[in-house]
Formats: sequence, C-alpha cells, structure tokens
Amino acid sequence: MKGLWMSNIKRAFFSKWYFIAIIGTVIMSYISSQDYMKNDGNPVCVIELMINLGMFKKIVVFFSSIPFITVFCQDYNSGYINSILSRTKKNHYISSNLMICVLSGFTSVFSGLILFYGVISVKIPPQAYETPGVYSNLSLGNPLLYVLVFTSIFSLYATMWTAFGLALSSIIPDKYIALGSPLILGYLLEEITCKFPSCFNLYHLSHPGIKVFGNTAVSNYFYTIIVFIFGIVVSGYIFSYFVKRRIRNEIF
Repeated sequence: MKGLWMSNIKRAFFSKWYFIAIIGTVIMSYISSQDYMKNDGNPVCVIELMINLGMFKKIVVFFSSIPFITVFCQDYNSGYINSILSRTKKNHYISSNLMICVLSGFTSVFSGLILFYGVISVKIPPQAYETPGVYSNLSLGNPLLYVLVFTSIFSLYATMWTAFGLALSSIIPDKYIALGSPLILGYLLEEITCKFPSCFNLYHLSHPGIKVFGNTAVSNYFYTIIVFIFGIVVSGYIFSYFVKRRIRNEIF
C-alpha cells in the first residue's frame, strides 16, 4: 500500500501537469485582475473580486483537474490497473486515487492563488478592506486571514468538481471526458440549484462573501466546507462503485 501511495504522489505532485496547474492559476489570476489593479487596487479586494468572476472560476476548475484526474483512465485503458491490483487491494487503489486527486487539485489552486497574492502584495501592501459580505469583520481586522479563508473555500470548490470528474471517469473512461466534465457538471448543477435557498445554492456557496448559513463568519465557513466535502465524499462512493464493477468486468 505504501508503494502505491508513493507512486501516486510522484505521478501527481512531481509531474509537469501539477506545476502547469499552479502556473496556469497564477497567469489566469493576473489576466483576470488587470482591471482591478489599474488604480493601485488593494490586493485583498483584488482577490475577492477576481474569485467571484464566472469565467475565472470555470478555467481554474479546469486547472485543478489536470494534475491527476486522467490517471484512472490511463491505468484502465492501458491495462496497467491489472498490474497494480496484483500487488495491492482494490480498496487501497481506489482510496489512493481519490485522495491524491483531491489533494493535488486543492493544493495546486490554493498555491497558485496564494503565490499570486504574495506577488501583488510586494508592489501594493495589503490593507484592511471593508466588504458588505459575511466576512466583513475579518476583512477589516485580519486581511491575510480573510484572503486565506476566501482562497481555501474557492480551492475546495474547484476540488469538489475535480472529484466529480474523477467519478465520471470511472463511468466513461475517456481522458477528454474526465477533463471536460468538471466544467460541464459545475455549470449544470449551479444552474439547477440557482433558485434554491442560499444554503443549497452552489452559486452562492462558491462566492464566499454571500451568507449561506447563520450570521457569523465561522458558521458560514464551516458549513460551506462541509458541503464541499460532502460532494467529494459522494464522488468517492460513485468512483468506488464503478471502479469495482470494472475490475469485476461487469461493465465495458
């Protein structure tokens, strides 16, 4: 089992795609923030406005997917999965793929956003920022923590769709479908839930400033995190179910 985890860690975190995901997030952040930085914009405000852009969200979700989301397709279509399963249990294979996919997706986006924030903060020092959102007290009292909250929520949001894409790759083992499905699923489910109350509205949940549960920053933060983790867990069950069926040759 240890060998499998180390192998997957190398495939995810030491591949060119992981670094491309980080650099791509930084570049996309730079492109998306130009209008906000023209007048010496506060980096704290820039991060908030940028993350709430629809096109930015969709493209960064794609970047979170590329480090590891196609690995199952590669293993299955090449037959390499048979070699792996001869040396380890199927549950170990499934859990390793899911966890490494989630960790690589989250850290690539989070690292890219924090790196971008650090770069622009050198030129323009961060300042307290007054926002009408639920985290207003935090943005005024501790701007750095405010940025960490915003970026962690968004990174987990992107990771949730990456996990859904991994699950779909076990149903249809095609790498192009795996890469495109987080964008499509994210758009469709946000549209479906757009009329729901804020606590079930995925569009609102992906915008950290919107109040979705309770009246405090703590309750909103943990509720949002729990919802996204629940989505990842559901994806994990779907992935496990279809991978096991494929291993038993019940579907082709």
